This record gives sequence, structure tokens and C-alpha cells, in this order.
Amino acid sequence: MNASSTANLLKSLHKDDLIFAYTGLVSDSITHKIIELTQFNIDSAGNFIKLKNKISFLMAECYQNVARHGKYATEDSSLSDYQGAFYVRSITDCFFIGSANSVANDVIPSIKEKLEKVNSLNADELRLLQKQVLAKGKLSDRGGAGLGIIEMARRTGRKISFDFVPIDSNTSLFLMQLTIQSADSKEVEQPESSLEEMKNLYALMQAENLVVLHKGDFSQNSVLPIIHMIEKNILRFNELKIGKQKLYNVSVELLQNISMHAERTDKVNEGLFILEQKDDCFSIGTCNFVSEQDEHNLKQLLSKLSKLTKTELNELYREKLRLLIDEKVAGIGIGLIYIFRKTQTVDYCFNESDGNRLFAMHVEV
Repeated sequence: MNASSTANLLKSLHKDDLIFAYTGLVSDSITHKIIELTQFNIDSAGNFIKLKNKISFLMAECYQNVARHGKYATEDSSLSDYQGAFYVRSITDCFFIGSANSVANDVIPSIKEKLEKVNSLNADELRLLQKQVLAKGKLSDRGGAGLGIIEMARRTGRKISFDFVPIDSNTSLFLMQLTIQSADSKEVEQPESSLEEMKNLYALMQAENLVVLHKGDFSQNSVLPIIHMIEKNILRFNELKIGKQKLYNVSVELLQNISMHAERTDKVNEGLFILEQKDDCFSIGTCNFVSEQDEHNLKQLLSKLSKLTKTELNELYREKLRLLIDEKVAGIGIGLIYIFRKTQTVDYCFNESDGNRLFAMHVEV
């Protein structure tokens, strides 16, 4: 991707109040950070506050489902037990939680049986089934009790959307999505296109080699979980030893740039952050709204920085750092100088969305 495609991606997600998508190693700690990030965005948006605890519980259950099926999904050592994808997105009064992971084809009938079973039952029948499973410890002849699936169906009060997409002769991609309706909204049918949209998002992540895609509120408390996720999960489990600190520092600077300088819309610092990994290279893209004055100032600074050599950038950085430390001079663009110093390429552009100005950056580390 580049700066222009990053801006276009933000515009294409205009209907999403929140979207977070992650592909890679799905672990307890990374799920905790996604839940933390989601809770902040729920508090910021305000329309799902009454359901925050339920959403957090369902996110944890959805993760457990990925881990549970991953463990017995395949004996093929080329597929990690916990490789998968995890999604949350909020669109008006609907909140979606989705997961995707590889499963062996021979376990599909067992998973499908459990999901079709709970989808066929009403609330009272689900409650009775849960009691029966707790007493007998069995929902089907294969693959465990399925209590998590029953609980997900009970908590959402809706059918669980799912599909299996063949990968090869032995494995398939298992996609599952939960839908939660805002407590203050009128009851409506689940959008039929929601699972297809999840498939499209998964395809986008795969095609563009995206590890993280986040669109939402980038206020300070929202940025910290993303920073910790990059530091403790994405980099920790990556085999590349060179450039980890650089990638972390550049990510922090780009995230802080959105947090501190994005123009607030509807009381939030709305923006987009993407992290790509291809072979031995990482790329980071950001996009956020800016005022006309900020756009003017940014254009001047970026034009100047783009013409400097690495040596000149290093000298400018040391000068600005001295001003910041010794003379407490703020607003000197030291973060952008650092980004130009530490990245291989910097691409940026200014765009428009519904009359508002967008600033997008895409860097290669």
C-alpha cells in the first residue's frame, strides 16, 4: 500500500465507528489488549456502554473458540495452533465480533453440528441444553462439550454466522461472527451481508499482508493498547531480530502524531493505523483528519524534510532535541524528523473526505 491507498481505505470504512482487525498469533495477552482497546472505543462512542461487559466476555469466548479449534484442527506442523484472525467492528447500532482460523476438514462436521444445533434453538431451549451439557458433559459425539458456543448464542440472542472456505484438500478456513444489538435500538434483523463483509476484510488483510488494521478513536488512552500489542506480541513472536526497536519507535511516533495532532470530529480523534509485513520488511500507514492550517504547516515541514539527506536529518534532529530538552520548546516537529531519519521510504498525501481534509502517511521500516 501507499499513502493514497491508505487514505482511500479510511474513506471506504466511513460507516464503521470502530474496526479492529488482527491476523497472526492469537494469544491471551493480545486478546486482552484488543478487549482493552475495544472498551475504550465503546466508552468514547457511547452507544454500547451498557453492553461493554457482555462484549468483553464474548470477545474472550470467541478467542477461546479459535484456540480450542486450533489445538485439534490439524496435525500439520506448518500451521501453528494459534494462527488466525480476530475482528471487532461497530456499525451504527450493531457490534460484530469475528474470528477466522484454519481447521482440518475432518473436524468440520463436528463444529458444524454444534453451531447448527444452537442456531435452531430459542432462548429457553438453549438454557435447557446448557443444563443438559453441564450434567452430561457432551453436546455431540465429537470434539467436546461446546459450552462456549451455547454461551455465545445465549449472550447474543442471535444466530451465530459461520462458514467454511476450502484452503486445500486437507484444510479449510473457519469463519465465525457474532452480532450484538445496541440495548437502546429497535430490534432489527442481522444484516445478511455482515459475514460477507468479514470475508472481504479477511481477503483484504491477506492480499495486503496486513497484521493490524485499526480505525477508531486515537485519543491517548486508545493508543497505548496498540503500542503494547506491537511491543509485546507482534515483535515478540516475530523471527526478525533486526530493526525491532526501530519499528516500535516509528509506530509510537506515528500513533502519537494522530493522537496529538488529528483534528477532532464528534469529540474523537478519528484515524486509521495499519501495519503490514511482507517478507523481511514492515510498513506502517496512518491517516487522520487535519485542519486547513495544520495542512498548510505540514506541507511546508514535509517538503523541507523530504529534501534532506540522512546526515542533514540527523543534525536537524539533534538541534531540535536540544531545543526540546534545554529550552522546553514544543511544536518543533521532532517526531516527523525522527520518522524521516529512521525509515527507508516516506510517502505522504493530502486528500478529502466529505469536505474534510485528510493527511495520510505510509513508511517502510
